[in-house]
Amino acid sequence: MSKNRSFFYLIIIFTNVYVASCVSQKKVVAGWEELRKKEAQLDANEKSLDALSISVEQKAQQNQIDDTTAARIQRFIGVSKKEIDKIQAQNEILAGKTMVNKEDWPAIRNNLELTDKTLKATAGRLEMITDLLSRSLVIKIDEDIIFEPGKYKVAASLEQNISKIFEPAANEIESFIKKYPDYDLSLIVNANGFADGTSIAEGTALYKDLKSRIKSSASDKELNKELSRLRAEEVIGLFKKYFDTRFKPKNIQNTLFTFEGKGDELPNPKISDYKPDDPRRRVVLLYWSVFPE
Repeated sequence: MSKNRSFFYLIIIFTNVYVASCVSQKKVVAGWEELRKKEAQLDANEKSLDALSISVEQKAQQNQIDDTTAARIQRFIGVSKKEIDKIQAQNEILAGKTMVNKEDWPAIRNNLELTDKTLKATAGRLEMITDLLSRSLVIKIDEDIIFEPGKYKVAASLEQNISKIFEPAANEIESFIKKYPDYDLSLIVNANGFADGTSIAEGTALYKDLKSRIKSSASDKELNKELSRLRAEEVIGLFKKYFDTRFKPKNIQNTLFTFEGKGDELPNPKISDYKPDDPRRRVVLLYWSVFPE
């Protein structure tokens, strides 16, 4: 070990001894008791995160949030829980003591600072995620209203009025972003297209068009999935165009617009009486979510 490094360690040891000698036993005990109280707050935050995780799973199962949003939120929850577990492991030795003395003060003070930092970070994530989940994160767009039969492009005459359909989602996004002006945020918007369970008539222009896009054998399921994908792509393109012209918030660092065709999957798991040609199956679900960078 070099002389400089040895000298540096001696300074640290001397400083800790000096600080410990200057603090009163009463302050040491008060800090120790405060640390134990904060441990209880960490436990409460972890339980709240677990409850949020369950809520996310339930909302995803009911198509109230999309898979991308659910995965991102679960990652945030996982990161927060790891941070809590890490600081709790550091606190365990001190918090588990039956008595402390002046020599414990540097560790107590350091752990109090780290615990406060962790509590603040997890509380901020809890607030934002809870707020996000309390909002309407999806709008249902009836395909029969915006698409003509056998089409996956919105007619120019309808395109001019589609902003009325997008407005509720845009208002929610704008409201959420303005509530957190001090955060650098990422916006994700995803469109999931659904089709009914009927067959597309062979020989029609739509059938030929869809079949030319599918490399494998064109089964009814594959054709419906491709149609739903194309309609989702059209909706997300129109929403991006509408969103970009409406506002450009400064704290949005990244935006991601995605789409997916779900084919003849059922859009609402709560509905049990869907029919093969049910118009309630022909929808695009437009999801949005905002996350801190």
